[in-house]
Amino acid sequence: MHRRTFFLTLASLAASSNAAYADDNFFKKLFGSLKKQARSGNLQAINDRSLGGLSLLDADRGLRTALNIGIDAVVAQLGAPGGFFDDGKIQIPLPKTLRKARKLAKPMGMAGPFDNLQERMNRGAEAAMPKGKAILKQAVTSMSVEDAIGIVRGPDDSATQYLRRTMEPSLITAFSPVIRSTLDSSGALSAGSSLAEKYAMGKYADKAGDKLTQHVVKGALKGSFYYLAEQERTIRANPGDFGSQLLRRVFG
Repeated sequence: MHRRTFFLTLASLAASSNAAYADDNFFKKLFGSLKKQARSGNLQAINDRSLGGLSLLDADRGLRTALNIGIDAVVAQLGAPGGFFDDGKIQIPLPKTLRKARKLAKPMGMAGPFDNLQERMNRGAEAAMPKGKAILKQAVTSMSVEDAIGIVRGPDDSATQYLRRTMEPSLITAFSPVIRSTLDSSGALSAGSSLAEKYAMGKYADKAGDKLTQHVVKGALKGSFYYLAEQERTIRANPGDFGSQLLRRVFG
């Protein structure tokens, strides 16, 4: 069997629904040379190959296009007033230590400052989303060609799973100063520190600003990934709704 015929046969198997051929190890072996070719600028060699009738570069570009569309939609939704606070699915709760203090304060009619803090936290996350768009899109840019191709034929939220699995630590680092700034502007940091001192929360009070920032960053990313997965499923199910011939070829 000629090498080209052999390659196309393997590619067709990979594009099928047979899980035995669609796992990560298979794609790593099959497309192991793509990264080297892409780095050397030999993109035409990659484009000449196909994945079940779809060019490899089209698959790569289609996935990145879908993710960027999803990120735009998620940022617009979560960055709007009430994007976090009014959404019961992703509303960011108080940190555990502050929730316990609220529980003790509520019978005395003193839960108001805690509720106000929670709202300020969520408003801070909402304000950070537009600034976080570039951070999320940079994560998409950093994906390798072979990772993108494998994701195209994966489950309907596989791109979101990939981003969360591989990029969440980096996103936490990048998001933290943005979130801290918006929490400071919303008054959440000062309110959190004040409550921690008032209710003698010990070590938590000493680092209330850092703890609150970390908590909101994780909550903001959790909400972002939740709706990014929803957007990915929608795009995969109805690629024609997004006005892109490329998306129709990749996910149609």
